Parts: sequence; structure tokens; C-alpha cells
Amino acid sequence: MAKKITSRKNIWGETVHYDEYGRKVGVSRKNFLGGTSHYDANGQKVGESNRNFWGGETHSDVYGQKTGESHRNLWGGYTHQDAHGRKTGETNQNLWGEKKTELDE
Repeated sequence: MAKKITSRKNIWGETVHYDEYGRKVGVSRKNFLGGTSHYDANGQKVGESNRNFWGGETHSDVYGQKTGESHRNLWGGYTHQDAHGRKTGETNQNLWGEKKTELDE
């Protein structure tokens, strides 16, 4: 069964992430280095994303270990991969600006 996440920007420019039941599961914020810092629902930092050479993003945990990458796909969304290059899910944007992510379990 896939995990479904909906992401919406708030008035402070943060992206707030909700699970399929409407529960807040995390927040992403731009950081000073031009990347994005990710936090869980309790405000604990869980990782970062930074642009990579190929135009996608490389994701890492709080220890700086690579956890995966995301790249644009043919439909204007993103395809996500784990640290070994295996596809783990996709993100697409709807007409209202919400991003819908479906991750493999």
C-alpha cells in the first residue's frame, strides 16, 4: 500500500506536509544555503535537500548521508529514488498548487 502525502505552502513560505488522513507529518523550509531543510511533525530536523549537478535534488539525513534523489519527469512532476537508484515514488502538482506525493511502502 502506498503512502500518500499532500503538501501545501503556508503564508510564511513553508511547505507543510499532511498524510492521507489530514494529519500534519512535517514541514520543509528554505535554508540559508539555497537548499531545503526538512522537519518532522514535532519540529525535529530530519534532513535536507540540495540541488545537484543534473538539475534534480539530492536528499540527505541529519548526518549528511545521502538518502535519495528526485528528478523531473515527463509530466512536470518529480520521480523519487532511494540512495541506490530504486524508484520510491512520484510527486505531481494539481490545479490548486497542492503537491500530491505517492510513496511506495
